[in-house]
Amino acid sequence: MSLLVVAVLLQFGYPITLYGELWTGLYMILYAGMIFFGVLVVREEGQRVGGFLVLGSVFAVFGIWFAFAQHSEPVTLAMLGSVAAFMLALVLSLLRFVFRRGQAVGVDLIAAAVCVYIIMGGFFGAVFSIVEITQPGSFEDPTTPGESPAWQQLVYYSYVTMATLGYGEILPLTAWARSLASFETVAGTLYLTVVIARLVGIWASSRDRP
Repeated sequence: MSLLVVAVLLQFGYPITLYGELWTGLYMILYAGMIFFGVLVVREEGQRVGGFLVLGSVFAVFGIWFAFAQHSEPVTLAMLGSVAAFMLALVLSLLRFVFRRGQAVGVDLIAAAVCVYIIMGGFFGAVFSIVEITQPGSFEDPTTPGESPAWQQLVYYSYVTMATLGYGEILPLTAWARSLASFETVAGTLYLTVVIARLVGIWASSRDRP
């Protein structure tokens, strides 16, 4: 549950980074909570925490550095790449927790399932940002014509895409950008379908046990 609270604060509290370096630094420090609670999840599943800690530490370094060097493209890419790798590792660990659990549905299991969905949105937002930086013009925001969308805008775009809302403010223009957007839509939809079936299955089998 604690990991879910931190994930919600991070993935939907990103607008505070628009208020300057100090707020960006505080936002990045909040990721320490995700690293800490993520390690607890990994340990509970009996997985090795060494690689997870390395990814978290690398991201922590680049995250703090980015807070004070937001206009540096190499630092931004390093921050986005490390956070994407960290989020992917965390999602895989949480998926093992969700799909290996055979007991009755509980708060922890539901929280882990929700965490995966929320963190997936952040992961794709980071990937979209990397694509836009390495291939400018991959995405376009009509509200800022002629400018590349910032990572904050692409995090928003990621959740809108995953939820299949299709507002249309930000548009993928290149083949790879469209392919990634399509993949996120399919992945998000399939995840919801599969995880709901999984939770219902566990709940039904638990009811049948004496």
